[in-house]
Amino acid sequence: MPYDATGVLPDALCREFDDGTNLLLSGPAMSGKRNTLLELVAHGESDGEGSVLVTSRDPAEEIVDEYEGVLGGPSSFLHVVDCVSTQSGSATAAQGVHHVSSPGDLTGIGIEFSGVAEAAGEAGVDRLRVGFDSLSPLLMYVDIQRLFRFLHVFTSQIQSQGWLGVFAVDPESHDDQTINTISQLFDGVLEVRVPEDGGQEARVRGVTDTPTGWVPLEE
Repeated sequence: MPYDATGVLPDALCREFDDGTNLLLSGPAMSGKRNTLLELVAHGESDGEGSVLVTSRDPAEEIVDEYEGVLGGPSSFLHVVDCVSTQSGSATAAQGVHHVSSPGDLTGIGIEFSGVAEAAGEAGVDRLRVGFDSLSPLLMYVDIQRLFRFLHVFTSQIQSQGWLGVFAVDPESHDDQTINTISQLFDGVLEVRVPEDGGQEARVRGVTDTPTGWVPLEE
């Protein structure tokens, strides 16, 4: 059963993603890519799919508030791996929040994600959408070789479980070789941008028969 993207992405881009798809969501700062990521993850909740968010930019409270705003209410199954905030504070008591010491703690991220997978199994949730916002801060802590090895394991777990993974990255923060190296691990790339006249546009390559052109995204 594919993962539905109808209503989030225009039909001209992609209406669904196969089980086990890992998608790289590439766009510069202020391009709206995080909202697009949250919409793609939240879209599955109406079909009983669970949601996982890994945040390396903002603390769990902020990402949960944004996610519930996109969803229009509380989630039935949402777990957050928080690589930003410390365990002191209100997030500690929040159900489903897993803390990692920093975005550079790749081992910790992997361990907490495996714990989320176990929690999903215990809750009877066999389909997950995983949103990772964002890969760019990780590269401030680790080199591309370490990140590549980490992502290989992380995306392989998503693929083997038949889930959907959406990983954001800011291409303007890295050189072309780094982006090309990361892209090798993904089934496709969804690029977003803000044209000069405003709005938001996107294009897809790798998960469609042929690469698409730039298509406006609905507000």
